[in-house]
Amino acid sequence: MHDIKVQNEIFDLTKKLREYVLGFYILGNTPWVSVDYVLMPINVKEAWHWVLGVLSLHTGCIYIYDSIRSSRHDAVVHKALNSFAVMIPLLLNTTTFYQQKSDITMDRPHFLEKEELSNPFAIILVDNLPQQEKA
Repeated sequence: MHDIKVQNEIFDLTKKLREYVLGFYILGNTPWVSVDYVLMPINVKEAWHWVLGVLSLHTGCIYIYDSIRSSRHDAVVHKALNSFAVMIPLLLNTTTFYQQKSDITMDRPHFLEKEELSNPFAIILVDNLPQQEKA
């Protein structure tokens, strides 16, 4: 009985995510197929820090704007965002996104390395941003 309840909860969550991508739950009701970028404020709990993720649907990358940069911090951020990089392409594959979006740049290096469109998106930490001073 518990397994059926868990499966139903997963199904409901997946359905809601698909509907979000299709534009049913977005405040402006704009489907992702109609936009080039999706802005995602992301809380990196392990670092007690927020970053801005910019999902480029055109290039298949998640650009990360972060006001704290160090090799240690970057590793924590990358680990936290890996689930987004994995789940978003899978989610897009469960919708008609790739059939409807005609301007995807397939000749970019991160697409050429992918065997399938459901493979994880590249995570790119944007350089040369203003940085917080260490307290």
